[in-house]
Amino acid sequence: MTPQRLVQEVSQLFTLPDIAARVNTLIATPDSSSQELVEVVQLDPGLVAALLKLANSAYYGLSARVDSLSRAVALIGERELQAMAMATSVTKAFKGLPEDLVDMASFWDNSVSCGVIARLLGQRCRFRQLEQLFLAGLLHAVGRLVFYARQADAYRALLAAEKPTDDPALAAAEQRVFGFDHAALGAELLGAWNLPAVLRELVACQLRPADATAFPREAALLHVATSLAATVSPTLKGATTSEPGIVERGACDPAAWASLGLDDEAVADVLVESRLQALEILAIIDPAATVIY
Repeated sequence: MTPQRLVQEVSQLFTLPDIAARVNTLIATPDSSSQELVEVVQLDPGLVAALLKLANSAYYGLSARVDSLSRAVALIGERELQAMAMATSVTKAFKGLPEDLVDMASFWDNSVSCGVIARLLGQRCRFRQLEQLFLAGLLHAVGRLVFYARQADAYRALLAAEKPTDDPALAAAEQRVFGFDHAALGAELLGAWNLPAVLRELVACQLRPADATAFPREAALLHVATSLAATVSPTLKGATTSEPGIVERGACDPAAWASLGLDDEAVADVLVESRLQALEILAIIDPAATVIY
């Protein structure tokens, strides 16, 4: 069994909606125009409505109301629009998974929280390409969904035998049982979706940021974001949540944490700010997820 083989098996099951795939293609084409992007997105009225709601949310904090897709592109940029298109589309790609293995509302809450935390940490650390950090956070755990879809019985047995309570323990158990973990599997799925190399490396190295070669600082940031998100919005049974304003570093690599140069007070502010933004995004891209609150 390999990550490539499993992804091939789910390639027809987990496909991006056509509009999202076309948006990704346009963004990757150097001579494409903003107008072409607008024309593609306008083919999906539901996506347009979601994007406008997002553009007017606290996530962006724009002073002027955004009332058209063209204005949204002008104000937030093409790559931010791509990130939001992915956010609204990717939740539709995963349906019919075993409910005893995954509560999708909690899964997307953790995923969106991770994306928002990654973006906010990136702002604090003056990173560029914040939308890529958001997408990496949003998609960091999709490899688990592939396991749930194709290896449900084996995964049930893994959880029953190992009872992991954090991501490193879960990944170690996956490595023992399958020969690879959800990080490697998620990166393979992103490759099948033709997403940029930076996203694939960040997802692949989320548990071991020191393994990143092309984007080491971004990998360290995503690692910290996934650790923080797991303490405020866990998806693993048995995991505990932190009190608001209390920074729990969880299973975070100390070297990755230190590389960001942020103190606990700054991170606590990020966690508080992330809750409002994550709830707004969840309410738009996956309303069912907000019922957990």
